[in-house]
Amino acid sequence: MNTAPSGDAMTVRYHRDTETALLKHEDVRRPIAWTIHPDDVVRFAAEGQRCQARRCHNPVTVTTWRWWRSTEAGRVLVAERFVCDQHGQQFAARYHIEIESSPAVPSLRAGGAS
Repeated sequence: MNTAPSGDAMTVRYHRDTETALLKHEDVRRPIAWTIHPDDVVRFAAEGQRCQARRCHNPVTVTTWRWWRSTEAGRVLVAERFVCDQHGQQFAARYHIEIESSPAVPSLRAGGAS
């Protein structure tokens, strides 16, 4: 009985490694944050939504988006969080960005890193 890997196993490994290499070169946008429209802040508070940071119960006022490469998913993913002013400022300081004061949702289709 031959226990050496067959050509099929080698092909699978080659394709997996190739996909991982391509993912490393895919553009990942810089994180962004923006303030939520005041009407939405009131609506979120009425619905009982609170800051998504651990153990924080302040009302939601800022939305944050952060992108990263996922080798498990094989693509770039985005995380959206709704946070209070304090945690929004901490996010902005961590990534050296400014919180935009636009109620419009940024386009996911805007290509490349900004």
